[in-house]
Amino acid sequence: MQVLNNYDAVLKRINAACLRAGRNAADVKLLPVTKYARVEDIFTLLSNRDIFAVAESRLQDSLLKWGRPPLNTLKAKKIFIGQLQSNKTRKALENFDFIGSLSSLETAKRLDTQAAELGKAANCLLQIKLTGKQTQGGADMQDAAALIKAARKECPNVNLLGLMAIAPIVDDAEQLRPVFREVKKFFDDNFAPGSFLSLGMSGDFEVAVEEGSNLPRVGGIIFDNTDGGR
Repeated sequence: MQVLNNYDAVLKRINAACLRAGRNAADVKLLPVTKYARVEDIFTLLSNRDIFAVAESRLQDSLLKWGRPPLNTLKAKKIFIGQLQSNKTRKALENFDFIGSLSSLETAKRLDTQAAELGKAANCLLQIKLTGKQTQGGADMQDAAALIKAARKECPNVNLLGLMAIAPIVDDAEQLRPVFREVKKFFDDNFAPGSFLSLGMSGDFEVAVEEGSNLPRVGGIIFDNTDGGR
């Protein structure tokens, strides 16, 4: 199946990036972005490869897709990476193993309350905003340290497990090295080893891995769509 060949090809590129950077490839997990993928391709991939988790960003569409056959027969971890609207936090918390797009203390407090009501932890990645696009979510880098400190103090049911960021669109992924390095330094200053740093998508994941990402998000080149993992 083409989707398996595509997935294996991305893994090989990740392994090569780790080799260039002197990293252990076992420390990097590939996160397939399935939001635009065909159901049959998702099923084939998850049935034939050991996948850590998959990522979705459109809440209602993903609930429909994963709530019926054949995907509802799979035990796959799911990470929500879309913008988290206030009226959808409970649904996301109920149906996803991780929320990768936490961006404010207000949302952290809401998740904390809802997690307590549901009797579960809210496993989250803090999303850092690296562009000036108004449509893109995330906390500004200069505010992120204070947000992390406050969430850890005030939200006992929220587990901050790392960072996620979407890099600016550039002509050459090499231009992103300084950006990725800045995020990696911030990550190292605020999270323990073994936490998640989700940087890199279809167009820049190799540079991101070379600069320290351990959870690159790739969609387009695995599932042959034009989304590019974004």
